[in-house]
Order: sequence, then C-alpha cells, then structure tokens
Amino acid sequence: MSNLWQTINRTPGVLTIKILTIGFLVAGLVTYINGEESAGPYLLAAAALVVTEVLLIIIQLLRKSSDSSTDQLPPK
Repeated sequence: MSNLWQTINRTPGVLTIKILTIGFLVAGLVTYINGEESAGPYLLAAAALVVTEVLLIIIQLLRKSSDSSTDQLPPK
C-alpha cells in the first residue's frame, strides 16, 4: 500500500490536478451558495479532473510495473 501512495505522490502532474480539482469544487460550492448560476459546469470539470488523475496514476503504475518486470529478466 505504501508503494501505491509513493507512486501517487511522485506522479508528475497529480499535485496540479489536485489543486485544480479543489479550486473547481470551491468555485462550484460558492456559486451554489450564492445562487448565481448553476454549479454544474464547475462540478463537471472537477469530476473530469478526478477521472484524469485516476487514469494518470494507473498509467504510471503500469509503466512502473513494466520497468520492474524488464529489470528481472535474465540477460540474453
């Protein structure tokens, strides 16, 4: 489990995506509280960023596992 957590923290771009997600959630919440307009676009953007973050982490894990599997192969 700690390996997964380290991969998440070391994946490039994840921190930026987290900051943007929090920003969109706050913007949607403020818009909803003020009743100015629909908070839907902000929440949709936040959801899209969460999906992007998950895909980025999965790709990084697959890439890391393929690198470690090629390191274990015997030399030809």
